[in-house]
Formats: sequence, structure tokens, C-alpha cells
Amino acid sequence: MQLRRLLLEEFRLYHHLELELGPAGLALHGANASGKSTLLEAIAMLATTRSARSGGEREVINWRSGQELGFPPFARVRGHVERLDDEVDIEIALQLDAGGSGQLQKAIRLNGRNVRAMDAVGSLKTVLFAPEDVALVSGSPSGRRRYLDLMISQVDGRYLRALSRYNRILEQRNSLLKSLGREGVSANSPTAAAQLAFWDEELVAFGSRLVARRMLSIRSLAAHAAERFATFGDERVLAVEFRPSIDDPSCRATAESGDPDSTQAVIARAFSEQLQELRRDEMRRGVSLVGPHRDDFSIAIDGMDVGTFGSRGQQRLAVVALKLAETDVMMEESGERPVILLDDVLSELDPRRRDDLTQAVVALDAQVVVTATDVETIDRSPLSALPRAEVTQGAIRT
Repeated sequence: MQLRRLLLEEFRLYHHLELELGPAGLALHGANASGKSTLLEAIAMLATTRSARSGGEREVINWRSGQELGFPPFARVRGHVERLDDEVDIEIALQLDAGGSGQLQKAIRLNGRNVRAMDAVGSLKTVLFAPEDVALVSGSPSGRRRYLDLMISQVDGRYLRALSRYNRILEQRNSLLKSLGREGVSANSPTAAAQLAFWDEELVAFGSRLVARRMLSIRSLAAHAAERFATFGDERVLAVEFRPSIDDPSCRATAESGDPDSTQAVIARAFSEQLQELRRDEMRRGVSLVGPHRDDFSIAIDGMDVGTFGSRGQQRLAVVALKLAETDVMMEESGERPVILLDDVLSELDPRRRDDLTQAVVALDAQVVVTATDVETIDRSPLSALPRAEVTQGAIRT
């Protein structure tokens, strides 16, 4: 899989950019805030339909765009992708509401046809390495859940559809729990049982599907991450462990079999039981206390949690292993090499680890787009053969 053309219009500091990319990729260098990371953000957005940076999508819009013609501010990113069996054009357009309400309008097109986000995710597959990835080990569970969701969604459209459905069900169920709590309805009453029955059933149906898929994906991710970490010449052992909120020993045991249907069935049974046990607390607090929205995973070296006890260097190394493992998983499941995006991560690593990462990336034989403030950082790495381009305030000079 390769991204061969990229078009940006009014995307952050890029007023208009048309960029051709070769099969090997591109090495971008330039000063801080020149627009290097924005290019990688745009490419990753084509893969997931969302910005990888924190903050709302309206932040990618150049706020002065459209002024001369009287249009509301807008942004557009388009890419032409060559895949194993076909080619696809992906386009994402963002525009603020003309009425001045501040609402964001978003359109996604595949080959010129309007589609939903869930139908576009994974049309281009990417793995993004960025300095802020260290939050995967030191940050909140929500960040790790988002990481899992984006990885799985790029290779499994059914998962993304189930996730979208689950989130809508969760919102409705939480609203009902709050309402029942305000009305003083007893958790043991027929009224509570009758009103929650449908939402419980739906929550379990879609939630168990998500948890089962996450369990199996983490199992594969953990194995590859341990292998990748071992290649760094470190005798310590890296372990990635899924920590679902539906905590039942039988779920973990079934997941070891690798059978998704059996795993989902066992999870569904345990999920239903825990909903019944927690009903009183859920109605009192007005929120669903168990389900995939509360899942997490841990990363440890020799049994010690890296986020809590690891040094900054250990955290970075663990994340590098995890990201390389992500690439392995995506290649296994899709049969295609994702586009590798290295956003100024080389400067974050010491020379030895820099070589470990870049040699591993070269061995993937994938298209690579790498950024660095210092061109010598690229020159001294196995990525030195990549075509070069300099980025200067929203312009690219090859």
C-alpha cells in the first residue's frame, strides 16, 4: 500500500499543496513549526478520518480561508492510494457552518462518492510514530483505548461499526440510568428491570463483540511487541496485558483458544452477570460501570509497570516496540504494508535506539515518510536513501 499523491487546501498553514510521493516515501526536514508534522497529520487523517492531534477537528482549518470569496472557513485533504488490488481516492472536506453557529460540517468521499467515516477508515492504512506516543504508557486509559480502536478499525470495518453502535447505546443507557435515579426508582423494582432490559441486551451484544476483538488483538500485539523488544538487545522482557473491565477468569481462558465466537459468548455471559450485580450502583451514580468503555491495557518490563516505574528511556523503547508490533499486526490481518509515518521521533532516541528503529522500519519494505529538524539525523540513519524535501512555512522544496 502506497500513498502516491497528496493534496492539501487551507489545512493549517498550507494554503495549497500538491505533493507526489514515490514508492519508497519521503524524508522531510525543516525548522520547528514549519509544517512537517502537519503533513503527517493529514496523511494519518486520510487513514482514520480524524486528526491524530489533540483538540477538535476545526483546528485544522485555516481560519482566513474563503474570506476573499465570501466563503466560511474550510479545509480539504485528498490522497490517491495504490493498494494491492486496486487504487482509491480519499477526500475529507471540513467547513464551518455558513450561518455562523460554529458547527463543523464534514464530508468524506471515496472515488468521488460520499460515504460515512466508518466506510472510509482503513482505505489507507498508516502507523504513526510521534513523540507524544509516550502517553501510551504514562497517560490515561482513554488514550490507550483510542489507540486500540484506531489500530483495529483500520483492518476490521465490522469492529468500527460495532464501536459506533455501542457508543450510541451507552449514551442512551446512561441517560436512562440518570432518569431512573432522579425518579427514585428502586434497582430491584420491575420498572427498572423492564426499562433497562432492552438497553442491557444491546450493550452486551455489541460490547462483548468489542471486548472479544480487543482480547484477540492484544494477544497478537503482545506477542509481536515482546519479539520486537527482544531484538533491541535488551535481556529484559516486555509484556502487554489486556485489562478488561469485564473481569472474569473464564474470559481470559477462552481468549487463549483464539476462537472469537467462543470468546464473545463467554464475555457476553460474564457481562450480563456483572450488569445485574452493579445495577444498584449504576442507578445511584447514573453511569454504566462496566463495559469496553472502561477497558485498559498495561505495558510492563520484567513485571514492572513502565508507566509508573519505567525511566523515560524505557518508556520510549516500550512504545517503539509497541508501534512496530502494531505494524506487524496490521500486515498480518490485512495482507498489506501500512504507510509508516515517523514524526520527528529520531531525535527522541539515542543513536543505538535510533538505529534499532530505522533498521526495523527499512526491513518492513514499506513506504516511509519521516520528518526531522536536522537533516543530518536522517543522513546518519538507514533511511538516508529516501528522497528529500525541505519544508518552509507551508511550502515544500524538493
